[in-house]
Amino acid sequence: MDLFTYKLTHDTGFAPNPFGHTLTLATCKPSIRLNKLPGQWIAGFTSKTLTGEPVGSERLVYLMRIGEKLLLRDYFTDPRFRDKIPRSDSDDPVNQVGDNIYRPLVPGAFEPSHFEQLKNPNHWGSCGQCESHRKRDIDGQYALIADEFYYFGSCAPAIPVDHRPCIPKNMSPHGCENSAQQSDVFIRFIQQHYQPGIHCKPTQWEDAERKDSFCANRACSSLGKR
Repeated sequence: MDLFTYKLTHDTGFAPNPFGHTLTLATCKPSIRLNKLPGQWIAGFTSKTLTGEPVGSERLVYLMRIGEKLLLRDYFTDPRFRDKIPRSDSDDPVNQVGDNIYRPLVPGAFEPSHFEQLKNPNHWGSCGQCESHRKRDIDGQYALIADEFYYFGSCAPAIPVDHRPCIPKNMSPHGCENSAQQSDVFIRFIQQHYQPGIHCKPTQWEDAERKDSFCANRACSSLGKR
């Protein structure tokens, strides 16, 4: 098994986005989205910026196995991911944080100027489209689609030392590559102790009413340890 780990500075339900058809990584981390392949695993951990954890105490926010790798122009038009197009008019936070924010404007779109950035709460400037975010996101070219995932968000678990993978000390654009043995031990541990799917709301959903509504509507408590 190939496993790449990195640290998250944000966990809002946007990157990754665990909602809808499956978990997706379609924005941020351009090097990971550009270079990682179907069959490989990606794990995102907490950071001092996100939750205050010091180096060596990071907890697991999510784990995914890449099942598909779609060009962003194809991701936008794929009917499976239509519900990941953000809806600013919705009161449901799940609808607001969709990561399918790049509408292709020309056939074969691949450059930042070939895409329109849709209004969204994460990569949007005070005056409209955020050019720096658009360039960085489009540089990744692809959306990574999970065929197996475990999303923990605000209830990110600590991993026992004997099962803990290599995690970069600093923010890594490419992610830290783990040995085959480290990868197998860690992934098997998660598979044996947790059900696939969503376990908790995103870390940075701070409004208590929205948090309670999310869990009540989606039965968070039904997804947990085996």
